[in-house]
Amino acid sequence: MISFILPTRNRTEELLEALKSLKLEENGLEALVWIDTDDPKKDRYLELFDNKIHVRTFVKDRVGYINFHLMANFLCHQARYDWLMLFNDDAYMENPKWFEIFRDKVKQFDPIKQPVVLNIWGQGETVSNLFPAVSRAYFDITGHFSLVPNTDDWLRMVSTGAGISYDVKGIKPAHRKYGHENVLRDETYMGVERDRAEHKKNWNERRKILPQKLLDQDINKILQYTERK
Repeated sequence: MISFILPTRNRTEELLEALKSLKLEENGLEALVWIDTDDPKKDRYLELFDNKIHVRTFVKDRVGYINFHLMANFLCHQARYDWLMLFNDDAYMENPKWFEIFRDKVKQFDPIKQPVVLNIWGQGETVSNLFPAVSRAYFDITGHFSLVPNTDDWLRMVSTGAGISYDVKGIKPAHRKYGHENVLRDETYMGVERDRAEHKKNWNERRKILPQKLLDQDINKILQYTERK
């Protein structure tokens, strides 16, 4: 059903809590976890997750948040299931019935044939699509999950441009980055924020040239596919 895409850094216990909230084994799901070769907690990650049937770990050279899309794209290529959902090591599902809600929502789609992007964070509003989920068809048609590190914005813009964005209400995850009662502002958070600031500057300077062209390419790939169908 769902392959969760989960790059992580220096957050073993936090990742453990995030995965527990997903109930992977109970729901027949998997999580694909990118671990940096230089992560100070690499051995602890492998101790916790390397022998878990529903958690697949990949130890790779560090590329950093500035290349977050490379991690996400790599993990998506390894995924077994037909819905690919980005998740975070500082988030968790608050609603214990989240999977039933998700499953009922996606009954209307054929993820193998239909390019679909699900907006879980927005709850019906057009806002940044944190924790986006895409169908297998979307990934196969475009050839990637994202081409920039801010994957949520990328998927929001492509999906709205191609008319394939759908809301899933009732299962908005708790995100410890944004002032939740269990807020997490650690070393990993600080490093990501530095990379985000650098990327934002580059994105604003280059968006009128390269990113817009690439966005249009993804949108046109989907439109051409849906027109043929």
